Amino acid sequence: MDLLKRVLDSIIKDGLIKTGDTVVVGVSGGPDSVTLLHVLYQLRHRLGINLHVAHFNHRLRPTADADEAFVKGLADRLGLPISVSYRKGRSKSRFISEDKARQLRFQFFGQVAHRIKAQSVALAHTQNDLAETVLMRLLRGTGLLGLRGVLSEHHMAGTKFIRPFLSIQRSQIEGYLKTYRLNYCTDETNKQTHYLRNKIRLKLFPSLIKEYNVNLPHVLVDLACTTQADYDYLLNQAQGLFKQNASVSKTKVRIKMVFFFRQHLCMQRMLLRLSFEHLTADFKQLNFLHIQEVEDMLYNRPIGSIVHWPKSVQALKSKDELVLKVL
Repeated sequence: MDLLKRVLDSIIKDGLIKTGDTVVVGVSGGPDSVTLLHVLYQLRHRLGINLHVAHFNHRLRPTADADEAFVKGLADRLGLPISVSYRKGRSKSRFISEDKARQLRFQFFGQVAHRIKAQSVALAHTQNDLAETVLMRLLRGTGLLGLRGVLSEHHMAGTKFIRPFLSIQRSQIEGYLKTYRLNYCTDETNKQTHYLRNKIRLKLFPSLIKEYNVNLPHVLVDLACTTQADYDYLLNQAQGLFKQNASVSKTKVRIKMVFFFRQHLCMQRMLLRLSFEHLTADFKQLNFLHIQEVEDMLYNRPIGSIVHWPKSVQALKSKDELVLKVL
């Protein structure tokens, strides 16, 4: 299937973009993001959308400024507005963690979307990125939430992020670039294996494919898709239970012990996560060990016991209730 049609079908099927939307496109200058910008530019009239380019310069590589100039030139040739931002300061170190770099980019993209009143930010993650993310999270340790990998749509700090390329393989992008004779930038740090994702992409993935399963990328993508459906169902059930049975305020959640102990262990754990998310607007800080500690408190420790969670959240076992509050 033609890449343009596949992307258009994905956008329509998942409801990622609506007519009249303004979409911020995150463009690093690499092959994936250049292709994403070109595809959305080709589809802009059919979708009835406006585009705005956003580029974040981490200032970590000698070629970073050249990449910025390339993206500015690309936006200019397409007649699109562009916003650029930089990592503050020029550290002597040429290394920044993947999580920190991602946080800085997403924060900037969200700021641009808010400023220009855009409806979404489009990112160029591919099917290959999805498979690599699932494998990386398996290595680090994860549950159903993490096994979903990256989603076609998610919301962060009031900004909608979309990924129209999750059904697209990297090889298809390479073919598209050749067909349209598109230039792009090459990030030399993509070959540096001190980044976990690069190590997985360059070393572990090829070895696993060669030695164990040639279809490993598809297996991992299928795992992410089935897990997403299962998790969405469980989350929907848990949210219903939480809404009906938890007494909540801005700084406190109360759950009756009788109700809590009647629930399946899966629902109990999701109720704990929902409580933490309600109090902190964050779920990433809470891990399985935190959940297990509260479980141990509820089942094995005396009334009045307390467990301290991240983000200054305290879990208290009272006679009749589990009380979670922000200190």
